[in-house]
Amino acid sequence: MSQAAAQSIRDFDLLEMPMEGVAAYWLSLKKLVGNRRNFKGLDQEAEFTSEPFVRHLLEITFSGDMGEDRVRRCAAARGDLLRGELNRRLDLMRVAVLDVAGGENPLRTMARIAALYPVPPITTEKALGYAQELLRQAGEKPPAERFFDVSHRLQDDRLVVALLFYVLLSRHHGRMACRPFLEHLGSRFFADGMALVADGFDAPFVRKWLKKHKLVLLDDVRDKMSMSVELALGIKARLGYDDVFRIARSYMR
Repeated sequence: MSQAAAQSIRDFDLLEMPMEGVAAYWLSLKKLVGNRRNFKGLDQEAEFTSEPFVRHLLEITFSGDMGEDRVRRCAAARGDLLRGELNRRLDLMRVAVLDVAGGENPLRTMARIAALYPVPPITTEKALGYAQELLRQAGEKPPAERFFDVSHRLQDDRLVVALLFYVLLSRHHGRMACRPFLEHLGSRFFADGMALVADGFDAPFVRKWLKKHKLVLLDDVRDKMSMSVELALGIKARLGYDDVFRIARSYMR
């Protein structure tokens, strides 16, 4: 596999990739195996993707002898878990955006964040300390610095610190101080919400937008997961390329 192809697989993300891109990924795997009975190339594919649902699906579909029903049950369980994690991370971003809009005290922001976990991934003292250090560095480092990034793929403790940084930044320097960082963020959901705030949209509008857009994103990810399961099983059943493509087309507008 070429370096460019490997990088593309590592960057594969169900939230960010359009439905057509997800379909193209699975169709490329069908081309790779053709009608061979050996799926060795596909079970190794899992090593090259950081997309957790796709990696799990590759493992359970092509690495053992699970039947179709068991693959579906395992995929459904994993999908529910991952969408739950994604829902929480989008809620964390929603809390931060609304608190930036309201000029909220970061301590109250941290309390709202902590309420979304059975046990917070980081203490309030540590989170605020790290966020204040980022605030100090904001005037010295470029906005593209990875420590300022916000993404649903960050570890929870890093995500919490980054979100608190933006609440602190806006509280100390105003909402517009956040704008130079937005184009470098990994999360379009967070960046778009922050852009609405920076552009002066009122908090009730931003709250409704975030709530609606989060549901749209979660539904979209669910549909991509469903399509991925059907395409993986179609490949395992050795359907022809045209039939696998017909399955994919069923999910595309």
